[in-house]
Amino acid sequence: MVVLGLVGIGLRYGFEMEEFVARTNMRLWAKIGMSTIYKTLKELEREGAVAGKRTASEKGPPRLAYSLTAEGRRRMVGLIEDAMSSREPVYSDRIAGLVFAPLMGADAVETLERTAEGLQRSDSDLRRELESRDGDVIAEAVIGYYREVYAAERRALKKVSAMLVRTSTSG
Repeated sequence: MVVLGLVGIGLRYGFEMEEFVARTNMRLWAKIGMSTIYKTLKELEREGAVAGKRTASEKGPPRLAYSLTAEGRRRMVGLIEDAMSSREPVYSDRIAGLVFAPLMGADAVETLERTAEGLQRSDSDLRRELESRDGDVIAEAVIGYYREVYAAERRALKKVSAMLVRTSTSG
């Protein structure tokens, strides 16, 4: 869905997609990398979801410019509908780690604190990104969502950390 969406919003070249992913901090919420983009574009082209056309380049060899086909648009819309109607909860490896953190023993509290600090830094990055996106309603919605998720995760980390400290001092 992500790669189809990138083509759908008008990004034609793999490097444009990579720049967009980097510029919008998309990797904070989507597991996507440069090789993923190119590999997926090739697969989508084989499946008839995107069409690649060689275009002249001012520098170097011709480049492949991608566009959605009718099948690609249909698939993209279907995937978006599926994503929007999903009843799956937000999932993060950190949540699973939090559940099992007490098994770490003495290192757990330090690990939880480091995780909370990392989430705070990520939240600060998102806040700065949000300030630079003045008036971009979609960016405001997505970034605002993730800032709230990070805040909820930090609260959960703090509760578990406090419980671990209480248990270690009372035991």
